[in-house]
Amino acid sequence: MAPLGDDPRFPWAPELADEGRAAAAALRRAAGAEATLHTARAAARRLAEFVAGVERYQKHPWRRRLPDPPCVWRRGATRLLDHGGDGRPALIVPSLVNRAHVLDLHPDRSLLRWLSRHGVRPLLLDWGAPGPEEMGFDLADHVMRRLVPAAEAAAEMFGAPPAVAGYCMGGGLAAALAATRPELTARLALIGTPWDFSRLEGMGAALAAAFAREDRAALRARIEGLRACFGAVPMDVLQTLFAALDPTLALRKFRKLARMPRGDPAEELFVAAEDWLNDGPPLPAPAAADLLLGWCLDNDAARGRWQVGGRAVRPEDIAAPTLAFCATRDLISPPGCAEALPRAIPGARILRPQAGHVGMIIGAQAPRMVWSPLAAFLAEGG
Repeated sequence: MAPLGDDPRFPWAPELADEGRAAAAALRRAAGAEATLHTARAAARRLAEFVAGVERYQKHPWRRRLPDPPCVWRRGATRLLDHGGDGRPALIVPSLVNRAHVLDLHPDRSLLRWLSRHGVRPLLLDWGAPGPEEMGFDLADHVMRRLVPAAEAAAEMFGAPPAVAGYCMGGGLAAALAATRPELTARLALIGTPWDFSRLEGMGAALAAAFAREDRAALRARIEGLRACFGAVPMDVLQTLFAALDPTLALRKFRKLARMPRGDPAEELFVAAEDWLNDGPPLPAPAAADLLLGWCLDNDAARGRWQVGGRAVRPEDIAAPTLAFCATRDLISPPGCAEALPRAIPGARILRPQAGHVGMIIGAQAPRMVWSPLAAFLAEGG
């Protein structure tokens, strides 16, 4: 941007325009025309690499063809998928945002299939795309009308309550189950679970601060407008917010793909992850309002104001042994935000893998940093 920064047409924010144009002009004077030309060439090269990476992704022939494991319970759009194994049962609760198969992404990178071979019998709660009934669900409804019955079915199937593991916001829903229905939770694992949104960092904190200045009624009306147009809140809306947490991520990752050798195994994993990322189901409007307004802006969960089944969800009520994975490079659920939940649970342990939010599940080091300690914890006795 440097060659254009002092151009009157450059779209500086009004409060930064004078300072930005002056800095760009000073850079131009100090560097000279030749340096400015080099800067422009470097920018063009990076943009060309980015475009090449996007085209390579779009043309890649790989498609996910992993068959679903047997469905052992169903309620509305939600299924309980039994990944088998001879170990202790564990109910795995993914986020409502993005599809559940990130936990079973690829033959070479499937947390659930790995767990089934290492002492755990994973039962994946696949929320599915919301149907007519789920369109009216808030977050408490997802717990009471889908998660609780699924946990009851698992307990009946195996004659004892399962361990429960939640990923991302699925961890918050799992914590609600453990706090309000302790007889259905043998042990609790939390992976990248956001909880205290007053402790967001970087762009997440900036976005939250910007939206916090907006009128709540106006924000709720926008969500209702999306429901009126689309029936639910499209995933693209939430993806825009996630993308804003790291504005240069798309540039970096597609440039990396463009430079990757053809046939590199990482190429297929990249495509698998990108397909998953761009194929999220819509979110019911009441659940979106709970997440975006109640959790993110008003911090209802951390303040003890989020209720499930008419009862406040209090982490201090959780009696199940608890292990939390709070990654050091997680932008969606940064350490302070994620650690607030296990710190409030009596006796909870915290592990801090050096990974990002998705890297904890599908990264090259995930088996060592997360999968192995998770399996050991879930496979332990009650």
